[in-house]
Amino acid sequence: MPKIGDLQMDIAARLFKQATTKIQEGTKPEFSDTLKGIIDDVNQVQLKAGQATKDFVAGKDVNLHEVMALGEEAQISFQLLMEIRNKLVEAYQEVSRMPI
Repeated sequence: MPKIGDLQMDIAARLFKQATTKIQEGTKPEFSDTLKGIIDDVNQVQLKAGQATKDFVAGKDVNLHEVMALGEEAQISFQLLMEIRNKLVEAYQEVSRMPI
Protein backbone atom coordinates (compact mmCIF):
# COMPACT_ATOMS: atom_id res chain seq x y z
CA MET A 1 0.00 0.00 0.00
CA PRO A 2 1.38 3.45 -0.87
CA LYS A 3 2.48 5.61 2.02
CA ILE A 4 1.11 9.09 2.69
CA GLY A 5 4.44 10.70 1.84
CA ASP A 6 4.58 8.84 -1.46
CA LEU A 7 1.10 10.05 -2.43
CA GLN A 8 1.91 13.62 -1.48
CA MET A 9 5.11 13.45 -3.50
CA ASP A 10 3.17 12.04 -6.45
CA ILE A 11 0.70 14.93 -6.34
CA ALA A 12 3.53 17.45 -5.93
CA ALA A 13 5.38 15.91 -8.88
CA ARG A 14 2.28 16.18 -11.08
CA LEU A 15 1.83 19.83 -10.10
CA PHE A 16 5.49 20.56 -10.78
CA LYS A 17 5.23 18.87 -14.17
CA GLN A 18 2.13 20.91 -15.06
CA ALA A 19 3.83 24.15 -14.02
CA THR A 20 7.06 23.43 -15.88
CA THR A 21 5.14 22.44 -19.01
CA LYS A 22 3.30 25.76 -18.99
CA ILE A 23 6.52 27.68 -18.40
CA GLN A 24 8.20 25.86 -21.28
CA GLU A 25 5.24 26.76 -23.49
CA GLY A 26 5.90 30.40 -22.64
CA THR A 27 2.84 30.92 -20.46
CA LYS A 28 2.68 31.49 -16.75
CA PRO A 29 0.79 28.88 -14.76
CA GLU A 30 -2.36 30.44 -13.35
CA PHE A 31 -3.25 29.74 -9.74
CA SER A 32 -6.80 28.81 -10.70
CA ASP A 33 -5.52 26.31 -13.28
CA THR A 34 -3.23 24.74 -10.71
CA LEU A 35 -6.04 24.47 -8.18
CA LYS A 36 -8.40 23.04 -10.79
CA GLY A 37 -5.72 20.50 -11.71
CA ILE A 38 -5.43 19.38 -8.09
CA ILE A 39 -9.20 19.02 -7.77
CA ASP A 40 -9.41 17.10 -11.05
CA ASP A 41 -6.63 14.73 -9.93
CA VAL A 42 -8.37 14.04 -6.63
CA ASN A 43 -11.65 13.52 -8.46
CA GLN A 44 -10.05 10.99 -10.81
CA VAL A 45 -8.60 9.07 -7.86
CA GLN A 46 -12.03 9.07 -6.17
CA LEU A 47 -13.75 7.82 -9.33
CA LYS A 48 -11.13 5.11 -9.84
CA ALA A 49 -11.56 3.89 -6.25
CA GLY A 50 -15.34 3.94 -6.58
CA GLN A 51 -15.25 1.94 -9.80
CA ALA A 52 -12.87 -0.61 -8.28
CA THR A 53 -15.23 -1.02 -5.32
CA LYS A 54 -18.23 -1.46 -7.61
CA ASP A 55 -16.33 -4.03 -9.68
CA PHE A 56 -15.34 -5.96 -6.55
CA VAL A 57 -18.89 -6.00 -5.21
CA ALA A 58 -20.18 -7.11 -8.61
CA GLY A 59 -17.85 -10.10 -8.47
CA LYS A 60 -15.53 -9.04 -11.26
CA ASP A 61 -11.89 -10.10 -11.29
CA VAL A 62 -10.53 -7.45 -8.91
CA ASN A 63 -8.17 -8.18 -6.02
CA LEU A 64 -9.28 -7.02 -2.60
CA HIS A 65 -5.88 -5.54 -1.80
CA GLU A 66 -6.09 -3.36 -4.94
CA VAL A 67 -9.52 -2.11 -3.91
CA MET A 68 -8.25 -1.31 -0.42
CA ALA A 69 -5.14 0.45 -1.77
CA LEU A 70 -7.22 2.56 -4.16
CA GLY A 71 -9.60 3.43 -1.33
CA GLU A 72 -6.72 4.53 0.89
CA GLU A 73 -5.20 6.56 -1.92
CA ALA A 74 -8.55 8.27 -2.49
CA GLN A 75 -8.94 9.02 1.21
CA ILE A 76 -5.43 10.41 1.58
CA SER A 77 -5.75 12.49 -1.59
CA PHE A 78 -9.00 13.96 -0.30
CA GLN A 79 -7.43 14.73 3.10
CA LEU A 80 -4.55 16.49 1.35
CA LEU A 81 -7.03 18.52 -0.71
CA MET A 82 -8.87 19.54 2.47
CA GLU A 83 -5.60 20.65 4.07
CA ILE A 84 -4.82 22.75 1.00
CA ARG A 85 -8.30 24.28 1.24
CA ASN A 86 -7.81 25.01 4.94
CA LYS A 87 -4.49 26.75 4.27
CA LEU A 88 -6.06 28.84 1.51
CA VAL A 89 -8.92 29.89 3.78
CA GLU A 90 -6.42 30.77 6.53
CA ALA A 91 -4.39 32.86 4.09
CA TYR A 92 -7.50 34.65 2.87
CA GLN A 93 -8.60 35.42 6.43
CA GLU A 94 -5.16 36.72 7.29
CA VAL A 95 -5.09 39.01 4.25
CA SER A 96 -8.60 40.26 5.00
CA ARG A 97 -7.53 41.22 8.54
CA MET A 98 -4.68 43.40 7.24
CA PRO A 99 -5.24 47.14 7.57
CA ILE A 100 -5.61 49.01 4.30
